[in-house]
Amino acid sequence: MTIQNVIDLYNHRKVPKYRDRFDKAFTIFVCNLKGGGSKTVSTASLSHAFRAHPQLLFEDLRILAIDFDPQASLTMFLSHENSVGLVENTAAQAMLQNVSREELLSDFIVPSIIPGVDVIPASIDDAFLAEGWKGLCEEHLPGKNIHAVLKENIIDKLQHDYDFIFLDSGPHLDAFLKNCIGAADLMLTPLPPATVDFHSSLKFVASLPALIDSIEMDGHTCNLIGNVGFMSKILNKSDHKICHSQAKEVFGADMLDMVLPRLDGFERCGETFDTVISANPATYDGSTEALKSAKSAAEDFAKAVFDRIEFIRTNGGM
Repeated sequence: MTIQNVIDLYNHRKVPKYRDRFDKAFTIFVCNLKGGGSKTVSTASLSHAFRAHPQLLFEDLRILAIDFDPQASLTMFLSHENSVGLVENTAAQAMLQNVSREELLSDFIVPSIIPGVDVIPASIDDAFLAEGWKGLCEEHLPGKNIHAVLKENIIDKLQHDYDFIFLDSGPHLDAFLKNCIGAADLMLTPLPPATVDFHSSLKFVASLPALIDSIEMDGHTCNLIGNVGFMSKILNKSDHKICHSQAKEVFGADMLDMVLPRLDGFERCGETFDTVISANPATYDGSTEALKSAKSAAEDFAKAVFDRIEFIRTNGGM
């Protein structure tokens, strides 16, 4: 039985969907300026797990992932055939061309391997757009705030077509990262426990208020509800537990108890451009038990994130 079969059964029984409670998409930006901190793995896993989690199937969640990393790692995970060769219809181009909703749906959005999860790809050429973003906006989008382009040209047009929109950018303080912050309702910050990575991540968290202030001083109001931290690549080691405790001191109530552990399944799936949710156990190159453990961890993490968002939105959030 497919995911759609189960959703159809719930639909036949007239079980209310997520969109019956919230009519606009909720935008999530998984962000950390430290490269290799599991941003993309987290975003891809959340995108697929939100759709496929057994306890969330009745919600019939419509997911869109938007890739702004010129390395196109998120595109590889979700729809790898759209990350090869010349890709012209990228998220960056959609912003710059200010295409219509209909064009976004028909020409820019492509399906992932799991139905109900779509992606707008990235390409290596996008790096050149980020570099000259201000000049390009002045030429092609006169009068538009350079930090508001993603929100106004993509997010607002698709806000009734999806329930959740996930954003992924490269580990660079560039125009795309600022646009993602300017468009997000909530940020998630992965915190890898390795000493250098953890220190860099906390420095990024400390600099966020100043970064948001700089965006708003340029004339764009951010609608961020908050920034939720979570541990990634964590093992059952004493020094990792200490890092988790320190992260809780920094984030307080905005720290997730649920973690995204370092498991073999995540690494092996990355080699074949799958997520642990979409990987086929029959063709998986490794222990099926390891894949099962990684899938379970991703689902538990996704449910914790979903529950946190549910709490935020039902208590006055967006």
